[in-house]
Amino acid sequence: MDNSPTNVIKKNMILLNRDIKSQDEAINQLIQQADKMNLIDDIKIFRKSVNDREKIASTAVGYNIAMPHGKSNSVVEPFIGFLQSKAPFKWSENEDEFVTLIFMIAVPENDSDSLHLKFISKLSKKLLDEEFRNILTELKSHSEAYKYLKKVINN
Repeated sequence: MDNSPTNVIKKNMILLNRDIKSQDEAINQLIQQADKMNLIDDIKIFRKSVNDREKIASTAVGYNIAMPHGKSNSVVEPFIGFLQSKAPFKWSENEDEFVTLIFMIAVPENDSDSLHLKFISKLSKKLLDEEFRNILTELKSHSEAYKYLKKVINN
């Protein structure tokens, strides 16, 4: 299996212009989509891994971005999902962090190559770029979003 960033970004894991009101709603939409695409084989187990990680510390990283992630045996194939919310919403009840761009990172439990850390690092560096964030906020088509994310993540 090739786990390069190109192959972990799936066109059908890009959800644009969504009316999202909460962290749970955002995470649920991404997980449901991953399940439809057979990227995970157990929604409950994967959801628990994402929730457990969120309990350690919020995955809101500033700049209206959150990067929920999970390591789980339920992950059939590593992926990065992207959700663009129509409007900012509060990511966590305990913090005042609002988000509109959500990247979900999923890797198998036996992530011996620390793929999730590589993906998080790669994304985090790009997310510091204001132009990158602005483009992500303005994307309107799945094809455009897919091409842009593939190009940016591979540079």
